[in-house]
Amino acid sequence: MSAGAGRSRAGSVGALLTRTFAALVVLIVISGAAGIAASEVQTRSVRELDEHVIPMRLANSELREVMTDAQRALRGYLLTADSRFLDGYDTAVQEFPDAAARLEGMVLTSAERVSVAIQLDQAEAWWALAAQQRLVPPRSDQAVEYAEHGKNLFDGYLMESEALDDTMAGSAEYLGARSERLRRTTQGTLITVTLLATVLAVAGGTYTRRRITRPLDRLTTVLGELTGGKLNARVPAGNGPAEVRAVSDAVNLLAREIERNTRDEQEMNRMRAAARELGIAVRTHLSVDDLLAEASAGLGRMLGAEHVVIRFAGGAGRRAARWCTRGAEGLCDRLAEADPGWLIDGAAQGTVWAVEDVRAGLEPSVPEAERRGFRDAHASGVFSIVFGNGTENLGVVTLMVAGDSPPWSRGEIRMAESIVADLGHGLHQARLYETEQELVSRLKEIDDVKTDFMSTVSHELRTPLTSIAGYVEMLRDEDPGPINTGQARMLDVIARNTARLRGLIEDMLILSRIEAGTFRASRTAVDLAELVRNVHAAIAPAAAKAGVSLTVTTEGDLRLHVDRDQIDRVLANLVSNAVKFTPSGGAVTVTARREDGEVVVVVADTGIGIPAAEQDQLFTRFFRASNASHLVVPGTGLGLAIGHAIVRNHGGTVTAVSAQDEGSTFTVRLPA
Repeated sequence: MSAGAGRSRAGSVGALLTRTFAALVVLIVISGAAGIAASEVQTRSVRELDEHVIPMRLANSELREVMTDAQRALRGYLLTADSRFLDGYDTAVQEFPDAAARLEGMVLTSAERVSVAIQLDQAEAWWALAAQQRLVPPRSDQAVEYAEHGKNLFDGYLMESEALDDTMAGSAEYLGARSERLRRTTQGTLITVTLLATVLAVAGGTYTRRRITRPLDRLTTVLGELTGGKLNARVPAGNGPAEVRAVSDAVNLLAREIERNTRDEQEMNRMRAAARELGIAVRTHLSVDDLLAEASAGLGRMLGAEHVVIRFAGGAGRRAARWCTRGAEGLCDRLAEADPGWLIDGAAQGTVWAVEDVRAGLEPSVPEAERRGFRDAHASGVFSIVFGNGTENLGVVTLMVAGDSPPWSRGEIRMAESIVADLGHGLHQARLYETEQELVSRLKEIDDVKTDFMSTVSHELRTPLTSIAGYVEMLRDEDPGPINTGQARMLDVIARNTARLRGLIEDMLILSRIEAGTFRASRTAVDLAELVRNVHAAIAPAAAKAGVSLTVTTEGDLRLHVDRDQIDRVLANLVSNAVKFTPSGGAVTVTARREDGEVVVVVADTGIGIPAAEQDQLFTRFFRASNASHLVVPGTGLGLAIGHAIVRNHGGTVTAVSAQDEGSTFTVRLPA
């Protein structure tokens, strides 16, 4: 083969490759442009959904919820005369102006402005009528008439509100459809371009390989060696025509890049492992100071920085965390004191500000305090990342290198971004934990003060009550002189209420001892059957007077070691409660038996029961079921709490099963 023929053949291959690659470049540009255009349109659609359509629907829903609460509360008050409904109405009155202002503030188009204006006019008309409705007597004919009129106005408001919601839903649907159409168009374009590129590449590759097969044999061998892991394999220089030599040079360059990338990948794997460990450490720290020290030191060591400074939003004077390499301590103090507001204000979380060499000059927007901080630290390269939690920007992390150190790679910056993102969350959790600890400490102090107060008041009340009870007994015994029938009735009332107050004080004292941890049981051998019979004898007259059947059943050996007075108190409380909350004609049954090494007492009634939503509060202090309060059944709400504590102090359990208007069953289990 002559030299001219070789040059001609080499030239034809070059021309073919030029045309092929030119066509491929055009196709790539077309696909890239289509992708960018589609991405831009979809981004705009998503932004409009996130920043306008969805927030406006939420604001409209919030206003509708406020109006609905107000209408339901006012209507309930007018139709039932229950003044508790007015609390909901007054809350809605306070919330309406803010909700209406938020909705008005989100209007962008004239159609939305008209729709919102009509909706608010309807709402104002309803509020005007509502102000009149509240003044009329509830449950009156005028109240019913106002309620119906108000419902018509409210329905008009709801229609306008739903119309606005439908409009915004239509906007959301349109944006979604537009994005979907664009996606399908872009997908079709990319598929077409890909097919064309594939056909072109296959045709050009086939022709080219046929022309330069032999010169590429050595190249293929080298590639095989590289694929097999021999990263130092190289193609000899000067092998084949110009195109092949160019490819050989490229392969050699690729081999060098692979070798370098392998080393870099090993280093990146090491850094990823360090980043994971640091991220876990940052997220799990519960001390703000420890978290900041861990994050700054970890970032500095992992990324080879001379200085790491963590500053918080709020201006100079806020505490900052810093880390420096050995010998560079104190050089970043000025930067730590500089206000980072110029970086934080208006920036999104994760925003990166980076300069490869600050010595070559900075943009005018950089404050002088920041510049002085860089100079003091002898910084060359620097980058800062804004961090936060939720929608709040908390601060900025700044890393610096000095001298001629190479700038950070994009991968290193990405790893720093992921760690800084964890920093915002971890900092938020640590602050919450510290705040919670302070609140727990404060609540414990308040609880201790409350317990001391209850104990003191209870003790102070016992003395005058004892005196009152003594003088009542003296008057009843007619020591000062005879008393008439009316005076005797008055003394009975005084004695009864004195006994009731004394019982309440005793409950409060027991409760204080329970909370103070000084409540103890003095255990002796006790026959529980005898205690049950005594309780029956004591409460049977009250049950008979209330028209309630009281039945007691004991089975087997019920002897056990307990505090007699305390267990008697528990049984008396449960049985008296059952009688008290059972209407006339109802029944109360008490069953005591031995079961699986325990003594079990079951007190069941057919009374008013306890609402299901309130049963989890049954054994808490001062709890009173809503239906009991509504029926004005007397009680302090301390008996069950004390009984629960007594049973638990004996190593037992007390449980309750209840259904409103069907009755309740209390089960006490004590270890035998």
